[in-house]
Parts: sequence; C-alpha cells; structure tokens
Amino acid sequence: MALAASPLPDFAQVVDCTTSFGFRADVNGVAGLTLCDAKVDTFLDTAKNFALSNSGYNNTAAILAQGRFNDVNISLSFAANSPTLSYNFAELGVSGAFTGATRAQSQELFLAFLKQSDLVGRMLKYQSEHSTASTVTGMGGAIPTLGQADFAVGFEGASQIGAAAQAGGAEGGTPSLVGLGLSYGSFSMRDGSDVRSTSLPLSYTVRNGIDPRRQFVVSVPLSRVTVGAAVVNHGGLGLAYRLPMSDRWTLTPGARYAVSASRDRATATKIYSASLVSTYLVPAGALNFAIGNMVGVYRTGAFRNGGYTFDPDITLTMLRNGVLMSLPARAFGPKLVAEVSLIDTRYVGSKPFASNTQELGISLGTNKRASNARSYTRAGAAILRGKNAKGFTVNFGYWF
Repeated sequence: MALAASPLPDFAQVVDCTTSFGFRADVNGVAGLTLCDAKVDTFLDTAKNFALSNSGYNNTAAILAQGRFNDVNISLSFAANSPTLSYNFAELGVSGAFTGATRAQSQELFLAFLKQSDLVGRMLKYQSEHSTASTVTGMGGAIPTLGQADFAVGFEGASQIGAAAQAGGAEGGTPSLVGLGLSYGSFSMRDGSDVRSTSLPLSYTVRNGIDPRRQFVVSVPLSRVTVGAAVVNHGGLGLAYRLPMSDRWTLTPGARYAVSASRDRATATKIYSASLVSTYLVPAGALNFAIGNMVGVYRTGAFRNGGYTFDPDITLTMLRNGVLMSLPARAFGPKLVAEVSLIDTRYVGSKPFASNTQELGISLGTNKRASNARSYTRAGAAILRGKNAKGFTVNFGYWF
C-alpha cells in the first residue's frame, strides 16, 4: 500500500447538491445517481461502495466521482484497470492517491485518512468561512449560541423582568436565584437548508449579602439543533460576575467552556471563550432604557469523536450590542412589564460566512419592581436576519 501525490483531472462540474453532503460516481462516462443528504453517512457509504450511486460500477471501469463533505467539494477517480484511488480537495489545496491490493482496500485507506488526518478540521474551517450551514458559526451554531448566552448573563441585569430588583434584595430577597428556560428557533437559509434549535438556558445566581447587585452567575445553556434530519448538540458551563461600577453602570466579565458534537455532521469541537459585557441604564420616567455592549473571544479546540480527530482552528472576536426599552404593560395589569430590544451581532478580524445578524425582540413578564415576589416569569419572541438567512425565536423563562 502506498500514498503518493497524484494530480487529478479537472472535472467539468461539482456534485449538484445544496446539502452539506453528497456523492455521484460516473462509470466509463455514464453518469450515476446524485445522492444528497444533510448527514455524513450518505457520503461515507457511497465512497466505500460506488455501486450505490452507479450500478454499472466494476473493478476495472474508469471512474470519475464528485463528492461533497461539509460543503467542501471532493474529486475521486480510478483509472481503467487500476487499483489506485486518486483524490483532490481543490478548495483545500490537498490531493494525493492511495494504492491498495484492491480498489476496496484503497477506498478503506482513503476513508481512514479522512477520519484520522486534520482534513475534517480544515473542512469545518472552510465551511465556517463559506456556508450558512456551519454547525460551529452558522445560524444555530455553537459560537453564536454561546455568544447569546454570554450577552444575556450581562444584559439580563438591565431587565426589570428577569433580574432581582435592588430593593427586593435589600429587603431580604432570596440569596440565590435559579433560572429555568425554554427557547425554540427556526431559521431558513437561502440555499434551502432549514435549521431548528431547541435550547434550555439554565442558570444559578448567587447574590452578595451586602450589595445584591453584585452577583455570581453560573449558566449552563444546552441546545439541540437539527440541520435537515441531522442532529447537533451544544452544551457548556459558563461563569460570570456582575460588578456594579455605579448606580447605572455594570460590568460583567465571564468565561465559558463548551462542547459541540454531531455524529450526523461529522462534527465535534471544544470551545473556550472569554467575554466582557457593559450595561448602562437610562431611566426616563415611566420608561427605562438600557444599552448593552459585549466583546467576546471564542476559540475552538481539538476533539475526538466517533473515529474522527480534528480541530477547526477557529478563533473569532464577537461584538454584540443592544438597546432595550422597558415600559409598563398597563393593558395586561399593573404588575406586568413589556420590553422591546434591538440587538446587533457581528465579528471583527477573522469573520465567518454568517458575519452579522440583527434581532428585534419583544417580551412580556412580571415586573419585579412592582411586586416583591420571589419568583417571576418572562415570555417573548424575536425575528432575526443575517447573511443569506432569516428566522425567528420564541422563549419562556422562570426565575425562583
């Protein structure tokens, strides 16, 4: 068996798929069936057995095949009567060949190389830079989800609904606060992909006994995302501290460790982050305004999952800025407050394909300042738009 550099002929076209995975094998110039899927198994099975795409395949035929793996195009070929499998990842600048005792053995060598080299990590980085379907940086992706959680921890303190009032804490409010939530998001991509996200934003807040505005927050956002029929899971642990600089200004530094993994998408990565959120309150009579600004740095780490070992080597700096307006919701009762928010998220320096998003949200819930209740709720919805994508989210939260 041998691995050697071998140039491939230029193919006239790539596999005709809008999904992230696909394969087509042409045998002696006869086109095969194009197989497209949101899951990796379609590619792996067909790359191992070309007959799944073209029933005319045999061990002596000349083969030209096009594949798609995490939105990266792959070319494969066998010359007539040859056991040597040549490959080319043109977008990554990687090509070569495997020669086994048989064609089946050459195919096995190629798939083992795909799993055990750094190619999958390089594909994920390329996908992040060129596709909305990235499970790391796209809509519903791991880094945007973590950025939303980091911003919420700091910006939540500006809300009259979702945070303990200073007066309530001073009058003997509970020293700690548990937050439970449920969020659902639906996003449509211009390429036809549909993403669904279900999240459980869990948190635990410990208030300082002398100054309840000083709060140590532990957050655990858990998400299950589907891209077509493929499933991706995100989860992590975040620590943050709300530090009041004045009566109106609060800084919230935070750090987080998270994991994103999907057998269906051949994706697994660790993510480390650090963030700083600034929140400034502007009272205006019956209305209250808050301005939130966040800078966060997110970096992926190496991970091993299901035989794959890779690191996308992605480092991003996220800016998330928002304005929130809180006003009494008299139509629904004196103890309720409505909030309207506008949030812009974008990256500086190295940017993913989904380089910015905008969110317009509205929520309704219990006004903590209007009643000294020790539990409160919030429900809301938001519409989002980004590059080649749009969608909406609905959410519910309960604090006690």
